[in-house]
Amino acid sequence: MPPEPHPPCRETPPPWSLQDFERGRFPLWAGRIQRRHGGIRGGSAVHSYAVVMLITGGESKVRHAGELVLRAGDVHLIPPGDAHRGGPADAEGWALAFHPEVLGGGEGDGASRLGPLLRVRQGCHPVLRPTLTQRRRLTRWLRLLAEESARNERGGEEACIALLRLVLIELERMTAPAAVSEPPPVSLSRKALTYIEAHCLEPLSLAKVARALGRSPAYVAGLVRQETGRTVGEWILECRMAEARRRLRGTDERVDIIAERVGYADVTHFIRLFRRVHGVTPAAWRRRVTASGS
Repeated sequence: MPPEPHPPCRETPPPWSLQDFERGRFPLWAGRIQRRHGGIRGGSAVHSYAVVMLITGGESKVRHAGELVLRAGDVHLIPPGDAHRGGPADAEGWALAFHPEVLGGGEGDGASRLGPLLRVRQGCHPVLRPTLTQRRRLTRWLRLLAEESARNERGGEEACIALLRLVLIELERMTAPAAVSEPPPVSLSRKALTYIEAHCLEPLSLAKVARALGRSPAYVAGLVRQETGRTVGEWILECRMAEARRRLRGTDERVDIIAERVGYADVTHFIRLFRRVHGVTPAAWRRRVTASGS
């Protein structure tokens, strides 16, 4: 009697890579920071995702809202759109990057989902000094995040999102509002990005953003481009695409419905824009993400 055939093996999906994360295929990424000797070098970096870094050893110079020196125990917060330069060249620790839409939320809620990072956007210092207990908890969550994203097993995305929420809760405890006599100054480009995130799903244009800030469209356009390397229109598009990705990933809404909800009455125009940003159509992107998480 011939032996019974073995059931087909289910191929294990590859771990989430930083490159795939930056393309928007995966909602977050976590991993180790390795020492790479050298000081600040290269130009300023600006990205559309949020970054949390915990330094566990060494030190490094960074330019982010001024000259910073990151040392063991520091937590560095970088909101989307914040220009920074340098990095943990002679330091080690843990890094976490996530697209804000991974936390869910509804229309007009883009900025509030950033939690403690929003305070940095509002002018607060981007480096936190946690207590030893807080640092141990944060290290535990970040290590587990890195392990989950490396395994990429069934349910891994849900586990990573749950751990991300624990990280943000821990950061919220570190950044409890303190009484200040005068709020710190906020740059105009930061104000513009905050306004865009809050209103990106509405009819929005450079003229409307400039009017809300009380400046001329030319001035706002030049300043945002100079400080972030992107135009106001590109930031509006990025925020809308982030909400589209959230809906494609987390709902079964039709593409035409999603297009309307993120500000595009013409579904063909939305599909063209989505493909230009992501390289594939919304339907193909949804199939790919669903397959990788199944």
